[in-house]
Amino acid sequence: MKSPRSIIWIAALSLAACSGREPEPPQNAEHKALYRDVNAPLEKAKGVEQLLEQEAEQRKKEEERRSEQ
Repeated sequence: MKSPRSIIWIAALSLAACSGREPEPPQNAEHKALYRDVNAPLEKAKGVEQLLEQEAEQRKKEEERRSEQ
């Protein structure tokens, strides 16, 4: 059985890993370019996801209007 101290450390490290903070962008110009290249697909995916959510919401509103008539 693990000691209470090791359990506390495991819990603390798990919470730190799951904190959800985004990493700070690098300051070096070369690293900034790499950071942009790596994050570009993620930003595009966020935009696509938002667009899909908006379209689904719009369809839902249209269906509600049709059902009211």
